[in-house]
Amino acid sequence: MTPFWIQHQAELYRFLHTRTGDDDLAADLLQELFLKARAAADHFCQMHNPRAWLYTCARNLLLDIHKSAKPLLPLDESMPAPEENPTAITQLAACLPEVLQQLSEEERELIELCDIHQRSQKQVAADKALSLTAVKSRLLRARRRLKQQMIATCTVEFDESAHICCYKKIR
Repeated sequence: MTPFWIQHQAELYRFLHTRTGDDDLAADLLQELFLKARAAADHFCQMHNPRAWLYTCARNLLLDIHKSAKPLLPLDESMPAPEENPTAITQLAACLPEVLQQLSEEERELIELCDIHQRSQKQVAADKALSLTAVKSRLLRARRRLKQQMIATCTVEFDESAHICCYKKIR
């Protein structure tokens, strides 16, 4: 490894120097690169192209320098803190367990398996010995019924884009 390093040390320094424009930083990076090469000494000579490996390591060191050199801007103290009020959808989730209990057992089970437990419709069809088409249509009906029950049980208000904006539990 040492003869190879001596042979390529100057060209690696020039590579680092042209990208940093700083003699000391290029020398520091070259030293780090040498330490990486020494750490890989056991398999360095068996590498297909050790020179390419050194250049890859040098580029990674440069990337690390550029990432860490980004200045952090202090936050303006007058900047308002984010609101800690939960969104309407998050609040509406509290109503979901009650509404699920109002559905039939089959509808509730399909919604729980596919939507809550994230099982694929294909898996559910195989487990239930149903066709995939049957599961899809039953799940669609169950979701529609769930939506109707959510609107009936909780006063759901929609914005002009048909997104839920707020709700108020009736009971």
